[in-house]
Amino acid sequence: MKTSPNAVKIREKPLVSVVIPTFNREQTISYCLNSVLAQTYENIEVIVVDDCSTDTTVDVVKSFTDLRVRHIALEKNSGAQAARNRGIKESTGDWIAFQDSDDEWMPEKLEKQVEALSEANFDPLTLVHCAAIRCEVNKRKEEILNRSVLEGSDLYSILLSSSPPLYPTMLVSKLALDRIGYLDESVPSHQEWETAIRLSKVCRFIYIKKPLMIYHIHSHIRRISEDKIRDAAGNLYVIEKFKEDIVRYCGKEVLSKNLCYPLQILLDLRRRKQYCYYSKLYGLKTYKSLRQIYLKGCYLLHLRPTNFLYIKLRKLLNKP
Repeated sequence: MKTSPNAVKIREKPLVSVVIPTFNREQTISYCLNSVLAQTYENIEVIVVDDCSTDTTVDVVKSFTDLRVRHIALEKNSGAQAARNRGIKESTGDWIAFQDSDDEWMPEKLEKQVEALSEANFDPLTLVHCAAIRCEVNKRKEEILNRSVLEGSDLYSILLSSSPPLYPTMLVSKLALDRIGYLDESVPSHQEWETAIRLSKVCRFIYIKKPLMIYHIHSHIRRISEDKIRDAAGNLYVIEKFKEDIVRYCGKEVLSKNLCYPLQILLDLRRRKQYCYYSKLYGLKTYKSLRQIYLKGCYLLHLRPTNFLYIKLRKLLNKP
């Protein structure tokens, strides 16, 4: 039986559901939505899930008259992961693209990603991600965001120890998200890492080298990643969740490496008891990297690791 032209067209240009969680982003949601609606790939629906904003974010979203934009309001403040899950479940497309309400896409972002999917025969167990630009808005500074290049299958062990794709760079099928049980709503931060680890068990990753997303840094807007306590808590949450697999597939060396980041934050914030607790919990006495030894030295000398290192480097750089 022949495939109808309409069926072929739908397959070549599937509906992409763009899910945008937002909370008090009245100053940024406009340029975010404008960049999504300006996509050269036009077969999209845009689902903005408001997490009980107290500013005019909802009014700004409702001012957009494009029929592709849909607004959903959560009944109570539940966090970005819950908002994303609600958007996924409300979506009607087979493919989900995530966007953050203070970031921006290049016009051809979705077009390039759908082209990559087409070359993969629209295999639903495929995740397409891309490079990104980091933009410090107030300093007018832009640079390529340093993230791991993840491509191919069997990436589980690699993602247990590597930086994941950012949510706004991902395009993934609704089927794949359903297969992993959707997003974990309990993880405080490093949410992309937790999600990417689980998706790597079922998906092949395709990487587009061209930067197609702009990650904005605003001095007046606080992101989850800038809340250091939450940052450390999320990192430790992911490590605890996958601890056994990290040791099994990557070794204690990688567990130690992964722990250095949150432990340094704890020492920088003078959370010495928590530093001791997690050091003992994960048995770091059995393996010590140079960085772990450095952190231990800072602990014993009551130094903040980041400040101490900065002072030493500044002295070295200022030497005649």
